[in-house]
Amino acid sequence: MPDPSWTCEAIPGGRDPIRDAVITQLTSEPITSHDVYCEQRYASADGTRIAIERLPFGQPPEVWVCDLTGRMFLARAMAGRAVAANSHRNAVYAFAGDEQQRLMRLDLSDLTIRELFRFKSDVGTEEGCLLNGPKVAVSPDERWLVIGPFHVRDNIYSLRLVEVETGEAQALCEVEDMWNPHHQFAPSGDGRLLVQVNRGGSPTWVNDVRGRTGPEGSTLIVVDMPSGTLTPLPVGAPHTARISGHLCWIGGTGQILFTAAPGVHESMIDGTGVYEVAPDGGKSRRILAGQPVNHVAASDDGRFFIVDDYRTARVLVGSIATGKVMELCDSHTRQGRPQHTHVHPYMTPDNRHVIFNSNVTGVSQVYAARLPEGFLASLEQGHE
Repeated sequence: MPDPSWTCEAIPGGRDPIRDAVITQLTSEPITSHDVYCEQRYASADGTRIAIERLPFGQPPEVWVCDLTGRMFLARAMAGRAVAANSHRNAVYAFAGDEQQRLMRLDLSDLTIRELFRFKSDVGTEEGCLLNGPKVAVSPDERWLVIGPFHVRDNIYSLRLVEVETGEAQALCEVEDMWNPHHQFAPSGDGRLLVQVNRGGSPTWVNDVRGRTGPEGSTLIVVDMPSGTLTPLPVGAPHTARISGHLCWIGGTGQILFTAAPGVHESMIDGTGVYEVAPDGGKSRRILAGQPVNHVAASDDGRFFIVDDYRTARVLVGSIATGKVMELCDSHTRQGRPQHTHVHPYMTPDNRHVIFNSNVTGVSQVYAARLPEGFLASLEQGHE
């Protein structure tokens, strides 16, 4: 039996009619809950546990853990805002409570929590990212942190590189329009950082979505550690269609995934879909064409991509090698401005479940779709 601190909120959702995937609603209390974000897998290395974030009214965010075995019990781990994850190390990183000084490390295997790093005034997290607090990326070996962005001058922003052991901080790079970088270390451990650049955009936009970028749209660059050398990628205009702003590393392969979506109402415009690009700046390869997809994630083994259709909110899974894609299930969410209403699907490291969000009940909750037997094998067999 689980420890008394564990509780069960799981509600069986039956089988989705699209592919007969078994759906379970993991959270059901009237508290906004979400799976954090799909760029990284907030999951244990064996795929049996995931971390979620809950937003109790009037209180700091909370990090909870869900065990995907048996009755899918939940446990509250800590008060704090999750900012990064490393599934290979069973690690989730979160700022403690309302603080932005203490970065905590939660081990999903045993639920132990320790302080990974305490930010000092010379690092300055209080000056950090203009959207939703400071952003932190943690290197796969937990040696380095990259935090920011920090405003330098005009529309120039910087990222800072911090050595965890010594606390030594240094400027890593300065880039124009890098106010929403989505910075992510390569899981391969090769010391590269993926960064988004919102060309011509402004961090002061409120309701005008177009203010996120100018006519050129966003692009991507790779930053080498610790030199700060920048490599622009052939992503966005003039190389590809406008990108959606959703991107991730493809497991430990060293390759990168991103989606292109010129407009929500232009669902079949040529150029939409899923792309792969190498960090050395080689030409982008379109894996999936003409599909109106949005958020993107990759499986830990680098074999599959997971996306959501922004017209229907259905979850799709595809093979990176063959390009074959199939709908897995319908999230039934009604996506709005709060991020927690977005599908944000990702696959657990054991390739057994796809985790996603939905507000179909009226409150955003977290769901798991168990992949049907033979589903992934069919994708790797290619188009029929």
